[in-house]
Amino acid sequence: MRSLLETIAIVAWLGSLTIVGYLVAPVLFQNLPKMKAGDIAGQLFHLVSYIGIISAVVLICSGSIKQGLRGFFGSLKGFFISIALLCTIINEWLITPVIVALKTNGKNVLYQQIGGSFAAWHGVSQIIYLITAISLFLFVIFWVRELKNK
Repeated sequence: MRSLLETIAIVAWLGSLTIVGYLVAPVLFQNLPKMKAGDIAGQLFHLVSYIGIISAVVLICSGSIKQGLRGFFGSLKGFFISIALLCTIINEWLITPVIVALKTNGKNVLYQQIGGSFAAWHGVSQIIYLITAISLFLFVIFWVRELKNK
C-alpha cells in the first residue's frame, strides 16, 4: 500500500510540475495576452506547489517509516526530496510574492532589500523550478532502484 501511495505522490508532483511548467504555461503564453496567461499560469503554479508540498510530506513520512528519519534523510532519496521541497517552498513563499508585487506595483520586503527587475526574478524562479524538476527526477531514479532491489 505504501508503494502505491508513494507512486501516486511522485506521479502527482513530477507530473503536474512538468506538464504545467513545460507544456501548459508555454502554450498559454503563445495563445493569450501576457497578463492573462501570467494570471492563469500563476494559479496553476500555486496548485503545483501545494501538490508538491503534500507529496513531499507523503514521501518523507513513507521513507521515514521504512528507514527511520535519520536513515531516510541520510540517503540520496532523502537528499533529493529535501532539495525539491526546499525549492518548492522558496518559489512559493519567497520568489512568487516578489513577482506578484512587481506585476501589481505592490510592496515586498525581499524586493525592497535586494531590488532587481521582473525578468530577473522570473529567471530565478525558472531556475529554481528546473532544480525542483531535476531533483524529483533523481529521486525517482533512486526510488526505482530501491524497488528493484526488494
